[in-house]
Amino acid sequence: MKFLDYIRNGFTRVLAVDTEYLSDITGTIPQRVLCVVYIDIFTGEVFRFWEDNKRTGHRHFDYDECLLVSFSATAEYGSYLNLLHGKPKYMWDCFVENKRLYFPFIGKDKTGMLDTCGRYNIENIGEADKEEELDFILKRNKYEGQPFEYDSKDQKRIMDYCQSDVEATAQLFISQAQDIEVKNHLTKETFEQELWQICFRGYVQGCVAQIERNGIPVDNYRVSLFRDYWPKVKDTIITKINKRLNVYREDLSFSNELFKGLVARAGLKNSWPVLKSGYYSRNDKVVEKFEDHHPLIKEYRQLSKLLNTTKLSFYQTGNDGRVRARLNMFGTLTSRCSPSSSKYPLGASKWARNFIKPSMGNRLVYIDYVAQEPAIQGYLSGDETLIKNYLNGDVYINTAISMGLINDPNATKKSHRKQRDVIKELFLANTYGMGPHSVAERLDVSLFKAKESLKRFKDMYKTYFKARDGWLNGTAITGNLRTQMGWQRFIKGNKKWKDGKAVSITNQLKNFLIQSTGADILRKAIVKLTDNHFKIVATLHDAILVEIDCMNFKEDLSQCRTLMEKSAEEVCGGIIRTDAEIIESNWKQDSKHQELFDEIFEEIRKYKIEETTRDLRGTY
Repeated sequence: MKFLDYIRNGFTRVLAVDTEYLSDITGTIPQRVLCVVYIDIFTGEVFRFWEDNKRTGHRHFDYDECLLVSFSATAEYGSYLNLLHGKPKYMWDCFVENKRLYFPFIGKDKTGMLDTCGRYNIENIGEADKEEELDFILKRNKYEGQPFEYDSKDQKRIMDYCQSDVEATAQLFISQAQDIEVKNHLTKETFEQELWQICFRGYVQGCVAQIERNGIPVDNYRVSLFRDYWPKVKDTIITKINKRLNVYREDLSFSNELFKGLVARAGLKNSWPVLKSGYYSRNDKVVEKFEDHHPLIKEYRQLSKLLNTTKLSFYQTGNDGRVRARLNMFGTLTSRCSPSSSKYPLGASKWARNFIKPSMGNRLVYIDYVAQEPAIQGYLSGDETLIKNYLNGDVYINTAISMGLINDPNATKKSHRKQRDVIKELFLANTYGMGPHSVAERLDVSLFKAKESLKRFKDMYKTYFKARDGWLNGTAITGNLRTQMGWQRFIKGNKKWKDGKAVSITNQLKNFLIQSTGADILRKAIVKLTDNHFKIVATLHDAILVEIDCMNFKEDLSQCRTLMEKSAEEVCGGIIRTDAEIIESNWKQDSKHQELFDEIFEEIRKYKIEETTRDLRGTY
């Protein structure tokens, strides 16, 4: 039996589907669904429905008996939610599975429909024709910004275009199913698990569509003030901060020479990467690496992110006053969520989170997993020492005690922050494959001390390191590293391997299984919370932002945390604790980011007072 035969026998119909719709003002969610077109992949039957926002709730098929196949299923799920059809249970997302099979061998800009069809030699409408049809659907030339209707000829043209995408999707599904069977060496014994995992990822997209539809509640008054006054107070803010940084000239243009001086004042000139131009790199990942070494570097990064963030458009809210963004739940190599940062206040600089504010009668709760990555490392490897240190409290403090860095059994994060930070850096070094030189640099210790610390750390958690080496060696043989939930990293050929060991991507592989499992846990939690009717408004890394009614707040919060902890246990076989931050008004941040936000709005307040005073004077 082939995988395709197994799929065909498991459902009453296997339907390729596509929708055409008009988005809301933020360009994120379907607001006016025009049509839905299906093709039965195994019979060839075509079903076309002109909807134009008929919100009757009448389903086109018994979705619980059908497998739906889409390309980027959040769009279809969003349309179903708009039409009050709910979330179909079984969905195969060709976009997600394409990324699973070929990322990172394909670039992020090569994951769209046209490029994917090209990979399988499937004919589809050309890019120019696609753009022309989208222009027609939106009636850009004739009705820019105005409501409009479609006559019968318009409807036929739109559904014909929609059908062309459905036909391509149907062919993609056939090719992709065959590809998955070969690449994963599927047998009759593994068909069921593979299909379940694919459908789970597809269903996650339905939950993501629901999150996007929910939107993030914000303080619209503050948002409007910032939008109106930021261009006027920006220079004042730069000038004030620059008195401490001295990286801008008098005309407020950035100076690479002055930036070199900042790096020197921070004592990092021998460590900081130098470009071919002779100037120091200002890449955000580089700056992030050094920001904890000196307060000035941290402040520079805050200013840099502030200036970059304000160029973006997340401040545009929908008609309900909420901010929305597309959430690519499988956005990175390790399948972590990669939101559209330009419209996502949770992913922007932390100072911007102050705009987030619960709606009336509700509270927001930011629930995240406590020390998730060390916990995953322990559970996946079966390292009893690591598991014990995690379950008995603060894993970083307990590790420091076990290594003899702390002699106080009652030590806390507050009382022994420095020692705890050292251990946290060692976990980070392990996760991201840092060598002794990088560790010495991050900890600001000698190379000898760094080597000694790494050795003691590895000796303590030798079971984990042995298991990790096994994962790497297994990947060298099979060319494939896979999480228990089915997300995988393929190694193309053997070019990256030498003498049975990974050469250039070893560090990526060390990190892959841990971060990917964390992403699996988050997706599991999102499904559980959404199916239990909790209103998720945002996600970030290992955290979920939930909006909860004040009436049953304690009970609902407790259930949310239980469901999240249950999700972790189901994925990696052990308990991962959660922590919850309750937000009753504007979301306050740590002192540094809060100070920046308050500083901005103090200048806005001053400017607004001056402006109001001038206007009043002008009336007399």
